[in-house]
Amino acid sequence: MEKTKESLTALVSCFARGYHAAASSQPIFQDNMANALLLEEEKQLIGANWANAIAFFDPGTKLTAFEEKLAWVMNNQTVPQLVSRARYAEDALMAAIERGVRQYVILGAGFDTFSLRQLDLPQDFTIYEVDHPATQAFKQNRLQELDIDLPANVKFVPVDFKHNSLQNELKKYGYDPQKLSFFSLLGVVMYLEKKDFFQLLSTISGMSVNGTSFVFDYLDAAAFDDQFASKRLIQMRQITAQTGEPMKTGFDPLELDLELQNCNMLVYENLAPANIEELYFSNREDGLHAFDHFHFAHLAVHK
Repeated sequence: MEKTKESLTALVSCFARGYHAAASSQPIFQDNMANALLLEEEKQLIGANWANAIAFFDPGTKLTAFEEKLAWVMNNQTVPQLVSRARYAEDALMAAIERGVRQYVILGAGFDTFSLRQLDLPQDFTIYEVDHPATQAFKQNRLQELDIDLPANVKFVPVDFKHNSLQNELKKYGYDPQKLSFFSLLGVVMYLEKKDFFQLLSTISGMSVNGTSFVFDYLDAAAFDDQFASKRLIQMRQITAQTGEPMKTGFDPLELDLELQNCNMLVYENLAPANIEELYFSNREDGLHAFDHFHFAHLAVHK
């Protein structure tokens, strides 16, 4: 099956989670299924591309060995944000299940592996993986290739947001608007126009009961001002712009509540990089740190 831009992004993210799980003695997020979803040639190609990217990120590098270059790029440019946001979302989900949440909607699921790692969940718990139809077809094909059975409580919901209604498509697959739910959207908001993001939040609040959760990561407004943005963030913006998917949107963390006031959602938690550093990167010996400008937010439907 031909790889689309969406499925390539899914593979790259999966590679980073698998790399961290295999290479770290103190994994922040233990994704023990990520490596299993990638073919060896995919791992080799993605690894080579990341290792070679050190010439862009650190032009004066003295590293020459492949493994050293790959480790530098992964641990300085990719892994910390990917694994900490995944950990944050799943920790929040586990707490939400204790509060009675029985539906988990993973927006932009890609090669997310929660459905393959789930343990001891309530019998009436349902997982909805939502993504572009091409990405979902690619993932389903890969699971079949690898002889990996999808658990019975997992529903693939193909949605092309340009043409489909999220609410209608979820209902087709059994989503119950009267049940407490948990939504996650990771690594996406910074690429959306604000109006589209607000529309998504309004759609979710409109189809959910009070207390439903929505977790996402976002960039602060300073990330888009070269006078204040970190070198790493400027480089990330340059790379994404070159690939045709520029970062567009940031929020003032102190005004997030105000910006969301018309979406029928309240900010339950809003973590700054310093908070994320304290939560997931304290007392580490591998030099991993939270990324500047990236924040994690947990919203609750309130209408």
